[in-house]
Amino acid sequence: MNKVLLISEETLKTYSLVNDNIDGKYLLPAIQTAQDIDLETLIGKALLDKLCKLVETGEIVNNSKYRTLLDDYITPYLVWQVMSNLQLGINYKLSNSGVITNDDERKSRLDYRNNQLLQEQYKHYADSYAIKLKDYLCSGDYPEYHQCINYSHAEDVELCGIYLGDININRGYKYK
Repeated sequence: MNKVLLISEETLKTYSLVNDNIDGKYLLPAIQTAQDIDLETLIGKALLDKLCKLVETGEIVNNSKYRTLLDDYITPYLVWQVMSNLQLGINYKLSNSGVITNDDERKSRLDYRNNQLLQEQYKHYADSYAIKLKDYLCSGDYPEYHQCINYSHAEDVELCGIYLGDININRGYKYK
């Protein structure tokens, strides 16, 4: 199954601080994760599927409404979300002997805490673009944004019979 990516390695390298020599085997999973987890949570499955279909078929080129959404709002968000996601994947690798770090004689590495701070800064940038994206979607005419598919977004409230968005299910609440 071919997975459609909304940004390419080249776009990431052009609009971020990623060095041109970083291998795609590190970039592609970070792009995939940012798109499938972070972006889907932000815009919903229906709109993400619509955008992927338009990109896959090439129809995005002739659709100025969705092209503006992709180019002006989603791409900047994804660039910085991918940068945040890349920090651990680039610096720490899982091998047969456990988690390792690469060490090069001519370069100095960031320690884990400074790496976390950098990751948080990139996440802050992504969050700023996420707010702009949400504001744009709320003021625009994107029916897929308001479609209820998995009932996980606050925007689904009027489409769902029950909404428990105030309850944090990760805190150990037990439902009977």
